[in-house]
Amino acid sequence: MSRDTSHLAAGDPGAIEALVRAQLPGPADLLVDRYRRTGWLAAHLDPLAPVPPLPAALDPAAWPSVEDLAEALGAVYCGTLGWEFGHVQDPVRFAWLAAEAERAEPPSDADRARAAYLTAAGEAFEAATLKRLPTVKTFGMSGAESFLAAIDGVIRHSDAREVVVGGMHRGRLTQLGLVFGKPLARLVAEAKGTPDIDPARGAASDVPYHLGHRGQREDGVAVWVAPHPSHLSIVAPVATGYARGRPGALALMLHTDAAFAGQGVNMELMQLGALAGYDVGGTVHLVLNNQVGFTTAAAEARTARTSADIAKLVEAPILHVNGDDPDALLVAARTAARYRAAFARDIVVEVVTYRRRGHNEMEESRFTQPLQQAAIDALPPVSERYVAAGAPEPDLAAFRRDLDAAFAATPAIPNDDRDAAGLAADIEARMAEPVATGVAELSLAEMLATLAAPPAGFDVHPRVTQFLDRRGEMARGERPIDWATAEALAFASLVADGHAVRLSGQDTARGAFAQRHLVIADQSDGRTEAILARFGPAETFNSPLIENAALGFEYGLSVARPDQLTVWEAQFGDFLNVCQPIFDQYVTGGEDRWLFRSSLVMMLPHGWDGGGPDHSTGHLERVLARCARGNITVAMPTTPANLFHILRRQVSWRWRKPLVLMTPKKMLRAAQCVSIPAEFAAGTHFRPVIAEDVSAPSRVIVCAGKVALTLAEARKDAGCEGDVAIVRVEQLYPFPEAELAAALARWPAAEIVWVQEEPENLGAFTWADRRLERAAGRRVRGICRPAAASPAVGWGAWHAKEEEALLRAAVDLARPGSLEAAQ
Repeated sequence: MSRDTSHLAAGDPGAIEALVRAQLPGPADLLVDRYRRTGWLAAHLDPLAPVPPLPAALDPAAWPSVEDLAEALGAVYCGTLGWEFGHVQDPVRFAWLAAEAERAEPPSDADRARAAYLTAAGEAFEAATLKRLPTVKTFGMSGAESFLAAIDGVIRHSDAREVVVGGMHRGRLTQLGLVFGKPLARLVAEAKGTPDIDPARGAASDVPYHLGHRGQREDGVAVWVAPHPSHLSIVAPVATGYARGRPGALALMLHTDAAFAGQGVNMELMQLGALAGYDVGGTVHLVLNNQVGFTTAAAEARTARTSADIAKLVEAPILHVNGDDPDALLVAARTAARYRAAFARDIVVEVVTYRRRGHNEMEESRFTQPLQQAAIDALPPVSERYVAAGAPEPDLAAFRRDLDAAFAATPAIPNDDRDAAGLAADIEARMAEPVATGVAELSLAEMLATLAAPPAGFDVHPRVTQFLDRRGEMARGERPIDWATAEALAFASLVADGHAVRLSGQDTARGAFAQRHLVIADQSDGRTEAILARFGPAETFNSPLIENAALGFEYGLSVARPDQLTVWEAQFGDFLNVCQPIFDQYVTGGEDRWLFRSSLVMMLPHGWDGGGPDHSTGHLERVLARCARGNITVAMPTTPANLFHILRRQVSWRWRKPLVLMTPKKMLRAAQCVSIPAEFAAGTHFRPVIAEDVSAPSRVIVCAGKVALTLAEARKDAGCEGDVAIVRVEQLYPFPEAELAAALARWPAAEIVWVQEEPENLGAFTWADRRLERAAGRRVRGICRPAAASPAVGWGAWHAKEEEALLRAAVDLARPGSLEAAQ
């Protein structure tokens, strides 16, 4: 039972202010501040536990001169809604939250009727699925049906006409059917095993409780519920990025306690929340606190006091609510919507509840939580207690008829108008068709001149001035085009063509290797200019040192805006390690599972140049292992022109496929890494294979990436330029087998070897060897570093010795071309 506060005027907005004014300012002010900062600690939040005792510092008996004020504050802060905002340092937001708590009006009759209906309908849906689908996992929300009222309340009070939802397993089907507008017949059909898509379209699809939904609620609000993998929290940054691409949409993220407290991607996402490049007008996070994670008790799951404590990282207020009090949930939902509207910042609502059944319907929670389960079993349904407390009796007759009809309907695969052309059986061949991406040379020169112009009135750093001067020479045709300039030209030309461009990543604006300078700072006053914005809608900015959530955000945005070029760059390629879940489950699997179309570009700096184990590899072998059925493109361009063309191709062809670029480091400033303007001109396109014109070589080296340049130098030093030909595979996936075969057919008598910088167990060779042999029509041997547990050695001298052996094995015709030769 909660404390008796019936002698206080419920909902009187001026009661506390009047009591404060009637007392001496010292004790009254101190007491109010204590309740505002710590009162939530005494709130009755756990439906399975008794009312906690008041801390001595809040006991009215300790404040004899202001006892009435203490009781009034206790009614506000120590009931079934705990207002935690003592960590909010902004005095404006702090005062707003205090006023919202102390002047909170009770929910309207309409809101209470809606909450009673949703809670009772949720209980009915849960009971029906348990009875009629006893062997099907639905990850139901039995025991937490009032959470539906919280979701619905946030949406209704936000006044948004569109909501983007990042969801969770628990109660997925119930939420979709009752608050997100998915037809009950479709939900039931999927739960029975009827696919959401015709298998002839080629998608793998997903289990029912992972599927998303695009539709409309009964109140006309458009809904996009993101599909999600079992790695629960990974969906939140993807959905938030999608919301960025839908201006005005409400970003609503749903979490469970163990995942929200335990998964680092949630902390990363909150850190992004108020940054200009990631702003979505604030996100409402609803955390369903089951008080257990699968079978792991809260005491084993976290050190933090509550499952929502990570919100304090960014001073987001936390509203803790007893899930058995729908009225308190309605107040919290209304406050969350109002706070977001007022401040465009994140807010968290933690709903403390329980699971009547286990983690899923096949689980027995009494194995591990017998006492908790006994307490749950003793509780009547929330809807019954809510009505007994005065809520309107809901009429479920129509809902039950609809539910019966859904179970009785003959399951059918729906007509799906989503674009699945990217899953065609011959998609790899279609992706190999050339796409003209060149630009008229006069236009290129004009764009180069614009890129080279220093910001008007800026005091530019002398080295940046030299950088711009070199670009000016390129504009005048006095110097060939280098890597960074070709990249800038690709972006500028796309913007000029009407495609928005977004370039973000770690130290990306300047470039981690000081190669880009697309944002220039005034040395006197610090102001900046983003150069690409001269051409139209373009964003260029640095991301925090965050990979997982940042990549997920960019991927979600690219799905919302597939015709925009969205580029994310890692500081070094091995940072792929940290965002592997996003890469595996969304970037490479999103189209196959959920028909997502994305033109995202991932730039992973890659190359063995003495940087050591952590700064050499973009884990090409791991990227290639995820390639199948044309799901992504993987390339290692070695010419500025090819970089230009492949970037432009991303939004110039009909396909929307993520592109992974293994980008160079040392090669950025290599004298050999340049292209002439004619290679960018109208009618030109990306070249997946670049072969040299050597008439009768004894050996043909096939390779990819920077090693082609070092091989050319080694060949020159060895004096065997007429005996060794180098063929560059610029795109590794889809593998350009026909183009490579045509190139190699010129030299039927030559030995063919594959050379790579990477150790034998890394890089492309183990993935490409059978493909290489099909293209060559004969055996292709590999020359690599020896297999290694670490990608690269740590000492420069060791690296140089390894590279010398590798290059000597590749170009010395007196030595056999084999793996052993490089050891």
